[in-house]
Amino acid sequence: MRKIIVNNSLSNKKAKQKSASLPVLQIKELNVSFNTSRGQAKILEGVSFDLYPKEILALVGETGSGKSVTAKSILDLIPGHSRETRGQVLFDTKDLLSMSDKELQTVRGYRISMVFQNPQSSINPVFTLGEQIFRLIRLYLSRDIEALKQKTGCGQKQALKTIAKEKLREAGLTDIKRMLKSYAGEISGGMAQRYRIALALLSSPEILIADEATSALDVTVQAHILKLMKNLCENKRTAILFITHDLGIAAQICDRIAVMYAGRIVEIAETKKIFSNPKHPYTKGLLKAVPKLGADEPLSFVPGIIPDLVNPPRGCRFQPRCDHALDICLNQKPESLLIEDRHKVSCFLYRQ
Repeated sequence: MRKIIVNNSLSNKKAKQKSASLPVLQIKELNVSFNTSRGQAKILEGVSFDLYPKEILALVGETGSGKSVTAKSILDLIPGHSRETRGQVLFDTKDLLSMSDKELQTVRGYRISMVFQNPQSSINPVFTLGEQIFRLIRLYLSRDIEALKQKTGCGQKQALKTIAKEKLREAGLTDIKRMLKSYAGEISGGMAQRYRIALALLSSPEILIADEATSALDVTVQAHILKLMKNLCENKRTAILFITHDLGIAAQICDRIAVMYAGRIVEIAETKKIFSNPKHPYTKGLLKAVPKLGADEPLSFVPGIIPDLVNPPRGCRFQPRCDHALDICLNQKPESLLIEDRHKVSCFLYRQ
């Protein structure tokens, strides 16, 4: 069993600096519904949070809680037209949800990049890794290419190779000469994920969205990628929205944690507070289910399952599984309450 060590590197001074700075991304009352043969499935309901420069914010929750839908909705990456989206996603004072596809193209990949869970499925299998990174370098780093050509007198092809090697090396990759000639199916999952991260960082984005980016990797590769993301955040001021179901990983690198349940954020606070003083009954249940090193007692679990989102509970979505449910929980939706500095919870147990 793995021991969870909470990252305490975020000092009080650093926390105050982040709370005083302006958010790089603001999600306000995001609602997403899908039209199905059974009716409208209310996948996200009133999701709101801020993301700050140089911050790593985790979205955690069990499968089906709405983490990936939240991430993909930011850049309108959910295919199909049988859905309804309401709310605001504010980036650089502009609402991404109101942008046209053409306007979004100036944001996707350039200023907000995304890394997915299965890296090999997001790499084109027809072209070599070199051909794909060269194309993006020409797209994002044309000035760097010209500057290198003038400085060294090299040609276009050599400049592309030099920049590609530098960027792949920054992502912790080796044997790059062979890798540039390889196809997606010829490299390991860990190499593919580091390659995808290198591609995502070519444009020096202000925000990186990592959707379960380490869940399919072995522990050694996982540790390297977590370190890479942490260094990226500290050295390049990139903000990271880190989607995961693993509280242990969130504890290692994240400054704050937002806990999602059935399409709602039920609690959000600094990582240390989530582990030392959780407030929402669902958060407490998740933490009790985490294996503890040296513990002999059986693992706990949250009884029940996520509700049917076509017909969700009328009041609090967690109340059918909650041991502390009140009468008001049956009919009214709890609002997000600020109970401590930077610590919010959506629960009637904490109403004044």
